[in-house]
Amino acid sequence: MKDKDSGKGNQYFTRIIWRNQKSSYIYINQFETSNYQQLPIMDQAEDLSEKDILDQDLCPVFIKSEDINERKEPVDYSKAYILPSIKTRYFSTLIDVTVMLLLSLGISSLFDKMGQVPDYVRGTLFVVVFILYEPVLVSFGTTVGQLILNIRVRNFNNPVKKLAFPLVMVRFVLKVFLGWLSFLTVTFNINRRAIHDFASGSVMIANKIN
Repeated sequence: MKDKDSGKGNQYFTRIIWRNQKSSYIYINQFETSNYQQLPIMDQAEDLSEKDILDQDLCPVFIKSEDINERKEPVDYSKAYILPSIKTRYFSTLIDVTVMLLLSLGISSLFDKMGQVPDYVRGTLFVVVFILYEPVLVSFGTTVGQLILNIRVRNFNNPVKKLAFPLVMVRFVLKVFLGWLSFLTVTFNINRRAIHDFASGSVMIANKIN
């Protein structure tokens, strides 16, 4: 433990002052080494003393408080799934854009056969196709491009589940708004998540690793 007069930092330590051997509980007090003021971090329901259950004096033990907290391992889906690269995701998007253009041409051809259709109706339908194509297909399964390249958008907390429609909308809007900038984070995290994936709680996966 640092000397009181050293003046170095305010490092927190945890002092184990009593151990209940029957229930395996550890009662602790936390204090700051800069002024040695004892700061209780839990309600002490029992009369705690610096003696064990055999009434023997205990030698004070000091450990860093952060060592008591459980350290959770980051989720790494690369161990369970093949994660698509930026190149694969790009080609998937390219296929989907092509499909949307073909749908628009098909709708335009249909309108021509129907006769006089107001321009605002045509424009509205094209916008609806553009906005709802990916969100609807992803929330129910997969887009054409994702199907061809065998990749899927799934819930990050449970990759077995599909992403809910409102979250897919958030994902789509961010992807369109940010464009290629949204993919800057893909190469810097183990799950290859883009910014729109982080915002919507999604992850893109491919085949499961056997």
